[in-house]
Amino acid sequence: MKATARLVAEARPDGTTRLTTLASQAPLLLRQTIGDGPADIAQVHLVAGAAGPVGGDELRLSLHLGPGTRVRIRSVAAALALPGPQPGESTLDISVRIDSGAALDWNVQPLIAARGARHRTTARIEMADDARLAWHEQTLLGRHGEEPGSALTRLRIRRAGRPLLDHTLAVGPHYPGSLGPAVVGAGRANSTTVIVDPAWNAVPPADRLRLRLDPRDDAHRAVAVFPLDGPAVVISGLAADALELRRLLPAPTAAESD
Repeated sequence: MKATARLVAEARPDGTTRLTTLASQAPLLLRQTIGDGPADIAQVHLVAGAAGPVGGDELRLSLHLGPGTRVRIRSVAAALALPGPQPGESTLDISVRIDSGAALDWNVQPLIAARGARHRTTARIEMADDARLAWHEQTLLGRHGEEPGSALTRLRIRRAGRPLLDHTLAVGPHYPGSLGPAVVGAGRANSTTVIVDPAWNAVPPADRLRLRLDPRDDAHRAVAVFPLDGPAVVISGLAADALELRRLLPAPTAAESD
C-alpha cells in the first residue's frame, strides 16, 4: 500500500495558527483535534485508517509550518508494524519544514515492531534559526511476551541550512548484534527526544527538562543527555518496556514554552 499525508499551517493576524492544508490517505490519516494547551496552537492527531504499517507499505508525511505558527502532533494509538505476505520492509518518510518563529511539538505513540516485521522510519527536518522543536519518538521491540521485530529509525535535522543532528538506530533480528549488550541488551523500549529552543543560552539542566533520572545502576534501563551544536539537546532513553521508559524519561515540551 502507498499513502501520503500533508499538513500546511499559516499564522492568522491574531497570532493563532490555521491549517490551510490537511490532506491524507489511509492508513495515514490526519485529524485536527481540540487541544488542552494554549489556544494559539493547532493540534493534529494521526489516526490509523487501516492495519499496519505492513511489510511493503510506503507511507509519506509532509509538514510545513509557516512563519509564526505553532503545531502539536499526537496520535490516538501506537503504530503496529507487521510482516507482509512478501519479504520486505515497510517505510515511513517524514519531511518537515519549520519556518521563522514557528514551533513544532511532535510526540506520537510508540512504533511497535511485531515479530517478523521490518520497518524503516526516516524523518528529515529543515528549520529556521529562530524556530523551535520538541521531537519525541519511541520504538518497542515486540508486543508483550513476543519476540522482537526489526526497526530502523533515522532522524536528520538541519538548522539555518546547517546540519544539527543525524541519528540512526537500527535494532532487531535483522541487524546482527543490535540485541546484544553493546546496543539494547535486555531493553525492548527505546526513545529519542530532541529539543531545539533558541531562547536557551546554554544546554539546560535535567531538572529544567523535567527528567526524572534514576541514579541506580541498572543494565535494563539508561538515559543519556547530549548537548548539540546550538541551543539544542538530544536525550536517549532505554528501558525494559514502555511503562518503565515513561517513568524514566517523560517527554519534555520545550517547544510550547515561552
